[in-house]
Amino acid sequence: MRRYLFLGLALMSLTSIGCPPAPKDDPVKPGRVKITDKADTPIEAPDGVRTRIEDALKQVRDRDLLTTHAFWTVFHGILGTGPDKTMLTDPKTKKRVRAIDYICAGGEIRGMQFAPTQHGLDVIDVRTRPDLQFVAQGHQDQFIAEMAQWGIKKDRKFRVAGRDYTFDDFVRQSRMRASVKQQQELSWAIIIVAQFYGTGPEPWVNSFGETLNYHDVVRYELNASIDEAACGGTHRLFGLTWAYHLHLKNGGKKEGVWKDVEARIDEYKEKALKMQNGDGVFSTDYFKTRDFNPDPQSRISTTGHIVEWLALAMTDEELRDRRMQYAVNALAMLILDAREQNVESGALYHAAHGLHLYHERVFGTPAAYLPLPPRK
Repeated sequence: MRRYLFLGLALMSLTSIGCPPAPKDDPVKPGRVKITDKADTPIEAPDGVRTRIEDALKQVRDRDLLTTHAFWTVFHGILGTGPDKTMLTDPKTKKRVRAIDYICAGGEIRGMQFAPTQHGLDVIDVRTRPDLQFVAQGHQDQFIAEMAQWGIKKDRKFRVAGRDYTFDDFVRQSRMRASVKQQQELSWAIIIVAQFYGTGPEPWVNSFGETLNYHDVVRYELNASIDEAACGGTHRLFGLTWAYHLHLKNGGKKEGVWKDVEARIDEYKEKALKMQNGDGVFSTDYFKTRDFNPDPQSRISTTGHIVEWLALAMTDEELRDRRMQYAVNALAMLILDAREQNVESGALYHAAHGLHLYHERVFGTPAAYLPLPPRK
């Protein structure tokens, strides 16, 4: 693979990828992809970065996402390319359908299990079904939170076991099972609760009979480890950032737990930039040390996850900083260079989501449902 040198390369030791990978037999394979000559020609960053991002996103959309892929792969695909553009192909009939429509209509996907509860609908994940690791939902409330990040409405219908439900049934279940005493991973639940119930301190009683409020849930996540969390802590940071920006968007103040969340966000933004490698990619050891794994898929995963979070966390001015432009340029080029290769779905689609958020904020008009930093 070609390496594009902008500020120089530093080769260092190998590092592991924090998120659980999809099975080796279930990568996202390249489809029929055409890349423009301009995007495939090395140009010093940041010239042409917008074109590269757009071509990289098109390349991701054009990859083959099949009805035979696991639920893990399919819902990550929706995260990466959006519910309106993510298509599933039946490998036998070649029929194509929007992935979200297929899921809502009750289509069968390996590892996808929705279970009715007294409070709504639950999504079976590996915490409750370890035998579905790498196939089902990987983390508590992950599918619901990722759909919420694309503005899915509460009244969107879902067909489950012959009955009609709505997205709100998932939302209620997420809030009711959230607990600060059950050793849960709440990085996704804090997005869901904030998005659909607000960020105020009003208490509720959960399904365990515990009285808690949203500030308790945020404090719980804030006190948990960043560096030891999934994908180097980027998902925990993303959830905290979404909650914080939504709190400010709704008129909340920077006080109490929110002042501490702001400090944590600023701390890790500084760490990400401090550990950035010379070619623009972020550290392949996330926020722990500066590291460079020469494996392209490792760099897509780590830089993709960090870009995804920073594209939400940074101010408009910070997104236009040359260091961030180098990062998104390098990430787009990594994806373009991998156009003939299978890429692990979690890495690919979180990277695509990050490029989408960056492109929408820098070159487009951000969706109204996105909670973004207040403009200065």
